[in-house]
Amino acid sequence: MTKLKTQIEFDTNLARWLNVQEVALVREDLLPDGGGKKRRALEHFAQELEGVKHIHLLSYAGSHTAFTLAKLLPEVMIYLYGTHYGGGSYEKAMVSQLNTSKNIIQKVGTFWAMSLEFNRQKRRSGSGHHFMRIGGSLGTDMSTQSAVKETIGMLGEEFHHVVAVASGDLITTISKQTPEVTGVLTQPLAIRILKYFRLNKASGIWKPLLRNRIHTIREVNEMTGQTWDPVFMGTLFSYLKTKKNLPPKLCIWITCPTGIDW
Repeated sequence: MTKLKTQIEFDTNLARWLNVQEVALVREDLLPDGGGKKRRALEHFAQELEGVKHIHLLSYAGSHTAFTLAKLLPEVMIYLYGTHYGGGSYEKAMVSQLNTSKNIIQKVGTFWAMSLEFNRQKRRSGSGHHFMRIGGSLGTDMSTQSAVKETIGMLGEEFHHVVAVASGDLITTISKQTPEVTGVLTQPLAIRILKYFRLNKASGIWKPLLRNRIHTIREVNEMTGQTWDPVFMGTLFSYLKTKKNLPPKLCIWITCPTGIDW
């Protein structure tokens, strides 16, 4: 398995903005094939699926997992059953981006409609078809474990890690190696409540309106020159900006794919 580089950057502007001593950014968005936190686990996942020509995924519309998986496995057809989540222009941009991919067939609708379609196809399909877990969760993988260990080794134990929570795989992996971690919930309300009680170290059960998260991402862009997504990273930065008495040293995991013009 290819050793994917762990890229860490320090940002003094973000540190001043959040009123902390240091901010380190783990740039998972710069990983190959579109990047994003799933890229590490997907490499191992892809190697296990030799002979599979069709992958089915029930996730949000314009899913990051489908986006990266299609680039990693160009000869495999990806079927995405995408659920609306109120992502505004970012959701529309991701859906449009996936619709241009030659090996993605994307259906978009309500959670219940897409769930029914996903399960209907699961009953009908035979060999050569693989159905992923809901949301594209891949569990704990060795590559991400190694990245977390490497990050802690480079930064030391003083840094408090902050991640945006979608499936919850990353916060689970980090919490196994350090108690200094907070997961900021990003899903629709019902799922946020469920994850809040299921995941240790999860926080942010109430999140700002999308327009406020977009405003926050624009502020972050002015300081960093980077345009990250308003749904996941926008929720994370908005959460941090409203908190007083943050840990003095923060390690923020940038987990959305890069290069999405929303």
